[in-house]
Amino acid sequence: MEKTYAQLKWEMEIIDEFIEKAYEGLIIVDKDGFIIKFKYEKFLDVKEEEVMGKHVTEVIENTRLHIVLKTGHPEIGDVQTIKGHNVITSRIPILRDGVVVGAVGTILFKDVSEVKHMVEHLDQMKVHIKKYKQDLPRLNQAKYSFEQILTNDPQMLMMIGIAKRAAETNSSVYIEGRSGTGKEYFSHAIHEASYRRYGPFVKINCAGIPKDLFESELFGYEPGAFTGASSHGKIGKFELANGGTIFLDELSSMPYEMQAKLLRVIEERELERIGGNERIPLDIRFISASNENLREMVENGRFRSDLYYRLNVVTISLPPLAERKRDVSMLAGHFLKLFAVDYPNCPTQFSREALHCLEQYQWPGNIRELRNVIESAVSLTNAKTIIASSLPDYISKFRQNLHQNSEFNPLSLPLEGDLKHMMQDVERQIILDALDKCHGNRTEAAVMLGIHRTALYKKMNKLGIDDDV
Repeated sequence: MEKTYAQLKWEMEIIDEFIEKAYEGLIIVDKDGFIIKFKYEKFLDVKEEEVMGKHVTEVIENTRLHIVLKTGHPEIGDVQTIKGHNVITSRIPILRDGVVVGAVGTILFKDVSEVKHMVEHLDQMKVHIKKYKQDLPRLNQAKYSFEQILTNDPQMLMMIGIAKRAAETNSSVYIEGRSGTGKEYFSHAIHEASYRRYGPFVKINCAGIPKDLFESELFGYEPGAFTGASSHGKIGKFELANGGTIFLDELSSMPYEMQAKLLRVIEERELERIGGNERIPLDIRFISASNENLREMVENGRFRSDLYYRLNVVTISLPPLAERKRDVSMLAGHFLKLFAVDYPNCPTQFSREALHCLEQYQWPGNIRELRNVIESAVSLTNAKTIIASSLPDYISKFRQNLHQNSEFNPLSLPLEGDLKHMMQDVERQIILDALDKCHGNRTEAAVMLGIHRTALYKKMNKLGIDDDV
């Protein structure tokens, strides 16, 4: 069907607009070098009607279009001086049945300095991209190993054994336990001990993602997929974790409608970005955790049973710190050593009464709360020993039972070395306990011990007990 004049006119207007925006300048000459199209108005300040039909050598200085007509060879990205500017130009012959019938000349950059700026910009982008590539694995990698999970508790040791065996497989792992019991440590350690340790470790806090952003965070989206979407699109967390492990923390907070979509990803091992139609294959190991009882949520219809059983292939149940009494003093000492790096004149030990208080407290906030309490005691203590009065009142109140419990008799201390050193250890602990009992008041402690205050000072100095206790 032949095109109408209006259609042809519209198409030519489109071509003109493209030329205007795509090039700084464009010229077309016939086989003899005479101008038949001229779009150099802005650059040369000459109107097209003034130069039509003229030879190109009369209009553009240093042109080589007439030479290209003779050779038939294109010249791409050449530097040409026009009106004092070193421009980047290309000259391309127009061939019909192997015969040169004309040529096109274009200016892409009106000055070489523009190319220099572009190259500098590209170099900067390369530096940024390289940095992001280096940072991305660092940001998405495991931070903890099994060696960093400190415990002497039999149940915890059993859970570590289960986790180590699970790390050797590709099975999904579900970690249950109250907040602060170490679920994140276990997830990192499992990834670090698995064959996926060289792949990414991506953590998703399901409680921290707004409901309406869940799908885009997990699956990503194509450019312009929805109102407010980035024009560049976005890679989702699942894609980011490809080849590694994804940790779904606070799983109980995942919206019910998202649970079906997660189940589909787990079963099909592929996804589609929002607004896209490409199916992206996934190779991911799933680890999930919750401080709520997911089984009860399944029974109450608040969590999908099929998803629960898909994620709960290997179960790791972490006991609360209140059930790990033998770990309290060990962890307290560990945190004390950590804070010694950041705090000048950091205390180096706990009095026996302070340890007794820590062990008697129930720790509803678990290990996280213990760490915070020790840091608080460190910041409030100027002495070398943390005593009971340095602890929060709700913990230090347990010291009143110390002398009613024979288990905490100073004479029950482990005795090592010769008699002299054993007697010094016992005497040191008796004095520390007395100071604890008297809230650090040395006069009262001396009265309690039945000695003069001066004698107490001498003994403290001899036994290496800080005067500031």
